[in-house]
Amino acid sequence: MIKIVLIILTMLSANHATELQKCDTCKTAKEYVKCGYYVEQKADLSKQESCMLYAQSMEEGNSNGRAAWYYLVGGDFKAAIRAGESALKVGEKFAAEHIAEAYILEGDNKKAEQYFSMIGKTSPDAVLMVQKHFEILQRIYPDKFKTKSAEKLYKR
Repeated sequence: MIKIVLIILTMLSANHATELQKCDTCKTAKEYVKCGYYVEQKADLSKQESCMLYAQSMEEGNSNGRAAWYYLVGGDFKAAIRAGESALKVGEKFAAEHIAEAYILEGDNKKAEQYFSMIGKTSPDAVLMVQKHFEILQRIYPDKFKTKSAEKLYKR
């Protein structure tokens, strides 16, 4: 009888852990949607905390390139650079773009240009993505990020 009770308790604990995991995934997804809609599309900086929470979850999952973008959108440029550097170490070359953008937002165009040069030859799809990122960043940070200036640094 004791064995049966222990088996049932073990099963209930496993089910509870699974439910908690689903809840964490659900919360992460909600933060992603809030960040994408309110911050990226509407430039509502009061919702940047959602971007930061999503970035942290990406970083915990070793998706540092994505984390770099969401730290950038969330307003933590130093964390974006740190996550981007980690991403570069494992071959996520696209993270160089996010590092460059973070340096632009910090006012260091020389370092931004250095990271843009790491991108090298890119596909037309990659160029479109960079342009989309520039538009988003100009919308969020109109006083700090100018698309025309960023394009000049990117194309050098």
